[in-house]
Amino acid sequence: MKKVLLAALFGTVLYSLPVFAGEFVYSGEGISYINEDGSWEIGWFQDENGSWYYFGEDRYAKTEWYEDNGNYYYFRVGSGKMIADRTITLEGKIYWFDENGVCTRLPKDYSGWMKDDISRYYRLADGSYLDNGWNNIDNDWYYFNEQGYVQTGMLELDGVLYYLKENGVMAQDETLKIDEKTYEFDSTGAGTEIWPYKPITVIPPDDQKSDLHKTLDRMCDQILAGITNDGMTKRQKAEAIYRWIRSNFRYAGSSASRDWVQEAYVGLIRRRGDCYTYYSVSQALLTRCGIQSIEVIRCTDNHHYWNLINCGDGWYHFDATPRASPGYFCMWTDAQMLQYSAIYDNCFLFDPLLYPRTPE
Repeated sequence: MKKVLLAALFGTVLYSLPVFAGEFVYSGEGISYINEDGSWEIGWFQDENGSWYYFGEDRYAKTEWYEDNGNYYYFRVGSGKMIADRTITLEGKIYWFDENGVCTRLPKDYSGWMKDDISRYYRLADGSYLDNGWNNIDNDWYYFNEQGYVQTGMLELDGVLYYLKENGVMAQDETLKIDEKTYEFDSTGAGTEIWPYKPITVIPPDDQKSDLHKTLDRMCDQILAGITNDGMTKRQKAEAIYRWIRSNFRYAGSSASRDWVQEAYVGLIRRRGDCYTYYSVSQALLTRCGIQSIEVIRCTDNHHYWNLINCGDGWYHFDATPRASPGYFCMWTDAQMLQYSAIYDNCFLFDPLLYPRTPE
């Protein structure tokens, strides 16, 4: 944080920026660095952030061009920081500064990578620059924005995911872990997230559904027409479904099958069943609203089922099965489920490695 010094040196009010073991001092004459012992820094100096400066015998930082032992360096006006590790245009000429800041002038028809304080860009021999879209350079693909800067990180174009590495090269024919997720990129660069958890229930297209599944859809649509509307969010629809199941079903202690489509159909006719029935009916109604669902099974005995659902704002637990102990288990987090489970005989204990985490 900048602070105004109360003292005036050489008749000028100074400003200082505290740093490790000393501080930069800014005045109308230039930039200086005063050490802890009160002495002024002279010669080459590197600050705690890795930036280099050169302070002359007059204690002020060099700016613009400076020659030392036959090598030329350039120090920014205003900050005194040495330019290094980049190719830029200065005074209408093209220069390459190596990692030590040593400058080499390049020909006016130079074609290659350049770099400024924002990012990297690519110059062509005629003085123009690559911009706005995909470009192939030395058999690698790069993506440039409208300003001509190469892009990095995840990129989505027309619904397709691509990954541009730190140097801008598009990932191809490889599998990468990015932000705790794993993606597979094919030969075209198109990426697909590899789902590391239990599969999300796949709902087949209408033309591939069984007659029973189509009948189940019609039953669900009739129920949903009475409890939801187009103005509701997915979360609101999930809550409406939860309330409807809780109000219209009773626990019977058994289910007819372990096929969720068949069990949901039987459950909607009988309006009773065990936890698998409640899971299956929930699954049918939720997925009919476009809400993703994963089957969750209690890991202690595999005898209790519920849903893990995604309404677009993260995964949450959804268990419509009534319990003797109180609880309304709609859109609960992992922490809520496990806290309740610890009190009531591990009733909701699940293997966390099998399921995506809920928001905290």
